[in-house]
Amino acid sequence: MRKRGTILLSILLLGLALFQTGTSLAKKPKTLAILPFTMNADRDLTFLQEGIMDMLSSRLAWKGKVVVIEKGKVKKIVADFPGPLDKEKALEIGKRLGVDYVILGSLTVFGQSVSMDAKILDVSKSDALVTAFDQSEGMDGVIPTINQFAQDINARIMGRKVREPARAAEPAKAEEGALVSTEEGVGGLSKPSYVQRLKMEITGLDIGDVDGDGKNDMVFIDKDTVYVYKWRKGTFFQFTTVKGSWSPTYIYVSVADLNGNGRAEIYVSGLGNRDVSSAVFEWDGGKLKKNTGWLRWLIRVVDLPGKGKTLVGQGRAPAGQYSGDVHVLKRKGSGFSSIGIVKLPRVGNVFNFVKADFDGNGNIFTTLLNPYEYLCVYDQKGEQLWKSGDYFGGSLAYMLDLGQVGTGDQQMVDTGRRIFIPSPIFLTDLDKDDRQEVVICQNRSKTMRLSDMRWFASGKIHFMTWDGVSLISRWTSQKLSGAAVGYKVGDIDNDGTLELVIASVTRESYFLGMPRSRIVMYDLD
Repeated sequence: MRKRGTILLSILLLGLALFQTGTSLAKKPKTLAILPFTMNADRDLTFLQEGIMDMLSSRLAWKGKVVVIEKGKVKKIVADFPGPLDKEKALEIGKRLGVDYVILGSLTVFGQSVSMDAKILDVSKSDALVTAFDQSEGMDGVIPTINQFAQDINARIMGRKVREPARAAEPAKAEEGALVSTEEGVGGLSKPSYVQRLKMEITGLDIGDVDGDGKNDMVFIDKDTVYVYKWRKGTFFQFTTVKGSWSPTYIYVSVADLNGNGRAEIYVSGLGNRDVSSAVFEWDGGKLKKNTGWLRWLIRVVDLPGKGKTLVGQGRAPAGQYSGDVHVLKRKGSGFSSIGIVKLPRVGNVFNFVKADFDGNGNIFTTLLNPYEYLCVYDQKGEQLWKSGDYFGGSLAYMLDLGQVGTGDQQMVDTGRRIFIPSPIFLTDLDKDDRQEVVICQNRSKTMRLSDMRWFASGKIHFMTWDGVSLISRWTSQKLSGAAVGYKVGDIDNDGTLELVIASVTRESYFLGMPRSRIVMYDLD
C-alpha cells in the first residue's frame, strides 16, 4: 500500500513539474529587434530614422508577450555591419541578439517622391513574414504605412488585435472665416481679408512699430533671417531684412519698445550647436542693426501683472535644454543681466507661460503649456487647478538635447533628443470686457506627437477664458491646413480696427527642401 502511494505521489509531482514547465514555456515572450531604417536622401534624416524605431517599438511591445530589444543595444550590434543593411545582415544581427524576429526597412527620398519598404523576418526560418510598401508625394504616406505595418504584425504574427482610436469628424470646409463663437448665436464668420504665400519656413511672428512711423509692422523669422513687412495699398511688402552673421537657428521672436524711444526692438532667441546665441535688433534710421552682443539667454517679451511688457530670459545647459530659473532682464552695457526671478511652476520655462488676474481679485494665475503639450492653470502657490484633456500648441521649432545614453563601457553618444519650443501663448482682451483671454494654437498632428517626428495636418487659434474651474474656448479661428507657428492680434493694416494674423507652415523644409508658409489675415471687427 505504501509503495502504491509513493508511485501516485511521484506521478503527481512529475505531472506538476511538466505542467509548470509547459506553462513557463507558454508564457515565454517573443523577442523582436527593430533595426535602424536605411535612409536614402540628400539630407540628414536621423530624426526620422529614430522616430520610426520609436513608433514601431511603442506599437509592437506587449507586456508578457513581446519584448522589443532596447535600440541602444541594437545599434551597438548594427555598428559591426558596415554599409546598407540587407536580409542576410539582418538575420545575422538577429542571431547575435538572440531574438525571434528582426524588422528591416528603408526610406528613399528623390525629388518630391518618397518611398518606404519594410519587412519582418523570422530569424530561425530566414523568412519574410510581413512586408509593407508605400510610394507617395511627400511624407504623408509614411506614418499610415508604419501604422498598418505594425497592425499587420500584431494581428498576423503575434495574435494581437489592436483597435484604432476613433477619429472625430473634421469640418467639411476650411479657411472660411475669422472667429467662431462657442456660444450659439454669438458672432459670425468672414472670409480672410488677405492671404500671402511665401517660399520659406516661418518660425515665429509678432507685430510692432519697428521704424517709429506710428504704424504697425509685421515681423517674422525663419531659421536665420529677420523679416520686416509693411502694409501699403492693400498688400504687404518687404521693408527690410537682416540675416544672421554666421549660422544661428532662430526659434522665437518678440517685438516691443522696451527702451521707450518710439521704435520697437526685435528680440530674437537663437541657438548655436551647443549654446544660445540670441540678439536684439533695432532700426537705426537706415537699417536694422544688432544693438547687443550675442546673448547667452533664451529671451522673450511677456506681459507681467504690475510690470507690463517685460523681457524675460533663461539659460540653456551646454548641448542641452532649459537650465535654471526664468529671470527678469535689464539692459546692462551690450547685454542683459538678471534683476529678479519669475516665480513659475516646476515645468515653467521662458516660452511657455502667461500670468493674469483672472478673477479680478488680485490673485495671479499662471497658465502654461506643459512639456507634454497640455494646457495647465496654477494658483499663486503653484498648485495645479486645471489641466486640459486635449493637446494644445504643437510647434516645429526645437533645440537638441545632446546627452549621453548608457553607463560605463556601454555608454555612447546620443544623436540628440528634440526639445520642441512651446507655441506662442499670450493675453488679449478681444471683447473689451476687462477679462483677458489666453491665446494659444492647437495644431492637429499626423504622427500622434511622436518624440522626434512632427507633421501637422491643420491648426487653429483658441481664445480662452477662465470660468473659475477651467479654461474654456470662447472663440476659435477657422481651421487652416498646416501648422500655425505664429499668430498675433493687432491693427496690422493700420485702419483703426483689429486683425488676427496667422503664419502657418504648409510644407516643412526638412522633408523635401522646399518649404512653404503663408500669412493669413482676418478682420475682427
